[in-house]
Amino acid sequence: MASTQRQTNVEIVQRIYTAFNDRDLDTVVGTLADDVEWTEPAGFFIGGTFNGPDAVRTEVMEPCAEKFETFTVDPERFLEDGNTVVILGAFHATTPDGEHIESPFAHVSEVADGEIIRFENFTDTALWP
Repeated sequence: MASTQRQTNVEIVQRIYTAFNDRDLDTVVGTLADDVEWTEPAGFFIGGTFNGPDAVRTEVMEPCAEKFETFTVDPERFLEDGNTVVILGAFHATTPDGEHIESPFAHVSEVADGEIIRFENFTDTALWP
């Protein structure tokens, strides 16, 4: 009898980063709960709280791709505590005029039933145009 292996919360969260860096926004939003609450810091070019996968796609993901020549999110460490996964890493972006931005981040994701239900980004907004 074949067994079905369930993904860990870290694997679910890792999938979002890989998909975003591959510009696979369908996979990104497909990993979000219908009522996801996604928060970007005040003062960030995409600052605010967004509810639902469609809002995350149009208000967060797409503006990152449109505003920068390159934009990647490089997670370096995943720390799991129950349904909460903390991700430490750095953003790397290049502006249309060639300026390179590197900004460390801490992300907090909450996972339930194989989907991300809450996400919050902490980064130095002063590093961003």
